[in-house]
Amino acid sequence: MTQSKDTTLTRITDLGVQFGDAPVLRNISLTLRAGEITTVVGPNGSGKSTLLRCLIGAQRPDRGEISHAPGLRIGYVPQKLHIDPTLPLTVARFLSLPSRVSAATAREALDRAGAGDLYGRQMARLSGGQFQRVLLARALLSRPHLLILDEATQGLDQPGAAAFYQRIEQVRAELGCAV
Repeated sequence: MTQSKDTTLTRITDLGVQFGDAPVLRNISLTLRAGEITTVVGPNGSGKSTLLRCLIGAQRPDRGEISHAPGLRIGYVPQKLHIDPTLPLTVARFLSLPSRVSAATAREALDRAGAGDLYGRQMARLSGGQFQRVLLARALLSRPHLLILDEATQGLDQPGAAAFYQRIEQVRAELGCAV
């Protein structure tokens, strides 16, 4: 997929999601273009994560439409991810789940995420900031056109969050992806 700043990556039209009788999202329309940064702001429980889950295809909307550019690659950094601390899982192995990636590809993604020194470390022994950078590296493996962050700095202190967002800006500049 060739991208210019005018390239529409994703278009959401009149999106609606309901859980039981409770509407979570109503009449959401949005266009995401290459290179742009879009921020979704709202209180807890307002549907931000539900919207992102719809974007990645993990949640089906009850109404409306989501269309993606042909060949669109999406990278996703979840709000949180629990890994059993007793599981002997290295960063290298984590990046190769569910399908293997070469050591060179994994190391490139880790370098881009600012976590190049973590390749052989155990996931259970990472700090919060290191864990988030590994999740970012995982999202970067596909060299995404659209990078989705679901409160990716939750649990990080202010300096850690600032460093993470500086890294995101570097990634956006390098890849030209929308965030």
